[in-house]
Amino acid sequence: MESSDELCSPTELTRLLQTGDIESLDRLTRCYGARLLSAARHHCRNEHEAADAVQDAMIGAWRYGKGYRGEGRVDRWLVRLVASACTRLRRGHKNDSKLHLTDHELVDDEVSPELLAARAQLAEVLGEAINELPPRDRAILILADAQGHKGPEIAAELGMSPGAVRTRLSRIHARLRDRLTPLLERP
Repeated sequence: MESSDELCSPTELTRLLQTGDIESLDRLTRCYGARLLSAARHHCRNEHEAADAVQDAMIGAWRYGKGYRGEGRVDRWLVRLVASACTRLRRGHKNDSKLHLTDHELVDDEVSPELLAARAQLAEVLGEAINELPPRDRAILILADAQGHKGPEIAAELGMSPGAVRTRLSRIHARLRDRLTPLLERP
């Protein structure tokens, strides 16, 4: 296990940035995340924008890190990236596709086999519980939760009153929750 000094070594962080190593994002976040969020709170209009600015700055640091020459302190460079991200947010350029990395997807390689198995078991039990529902209840659930229909739309589709749809949907959700809760509460 690396010590905090080794983890946050400016020399090592500069090397990771310049080689484009994705680990640089994790290390930069661990080492400077609190400072960057504090800077973002100062430069941005609200907490939500501050969090977005830090995320944009971190991705920008990874994206442009190969061009970082290592002149000056890494944390100061990151604070400038955060301030620039806040400025873009204020000017409404946050969603400008030219400013963002769009051809890479960050993937969590650390999903454990136990977590995958638990998810599969949960999906299997949910599928069984849905299949056990009476056909009308299954239709209400699918129309509401999978297709996003509102109560009056479902009522018109199935020839029911909106109140009956709301009541049945509430009972269906309670039934599914009761079936899934024991699986979710396991350690």
